Amino acid sequence: MSRIRVVVVDDSVVVRRIVSDVLAADRRIEVVGVAANGRLAQSKVAQLQPDLVTMDIEMPEMNGIEAVAALRAAGHRMPIVMFSTLTERGAIATLDALAAGATDYVTKPAGQGSVHEALARVAHDLVPRIVALVPRDTEPAVGPDHGAALHAAATPAGPARPGALRRPLGTA
Repeated sequence: MSRIRVVVVDDSVVVRRIVSDVLAADRRIEVVGVAANGRLAQSKVAQLQPDLVTMDIEMPEMNGIEAVAALRAAGHRMPIVMFSTLTERGAIATLDALAAGATDYVTKPAGQGSVHEALARVAHDLVPRIVALVPRDTEPAVGPDHGAALHAAATPAGPARPGALRRPLGTA
């Protein structure tokens, strides 16, 4: 089975850890690297050649929009999923990221009541998007060693916010 190789880019250590843990709980996905800003993401992507990148928008040194544009200019064509909070300013930045070459976006959990709920939201919103953007012939996501962790992480924390799930660009 070929796993989906992902690089997680976010300036928050906590967010990088949450996203990495949720993705690692799914057998179809392997987190092959992390980066704290867009500049570091450039070298990680060149070195690791991931199948997909998750990218925060607001980061020091090089923000996510600049990083997406630089990755595309360097010829990298893997899907890039923007992973940011949804605010009016963030929504504008998300549209700018899509215009710069991002493939899709997922809203970061905000105001969740617990870490468990934040993990569940990330699993509910981000994992299916990654699997849809990078199709593979894969085994089921849950197995004897990951079942409990994935079930805990994948339990939705209430209904999805309007607009939180969108089809990738270019699909019907």
